[in-house]
Amino acid sequence: MTSEDTAFNRLFIQHYYDFKRRNGYSEIEISQKREALENVLIPYRLEENMQLLKEVGFRSVEVFFRWYNFCGIIAVK
Repeated sequence: MTSEDTAFNRLFIQHYYDFKRRNGYSEIEISQKREALENVLIPYRLEENMQLLKEVGFRSVEVFFRWYNFCGIIAVK
């Protein structure tokens, strides 16, 4: 998930990489993971994700968890 504010996006990513480093990931592992996802994962803003869910028939959509640039969404048809 991305934020509308690019400064927050960069900050969240930096904090997430710092978290990975504190948990024993090497720079090469962090880099390889980023490269593996870069051309596959297309992040959307939260509002875009919620709108997409509503467009395909979910009537209720709610965020139940958010941490940096990750979130959990629950949706009910």
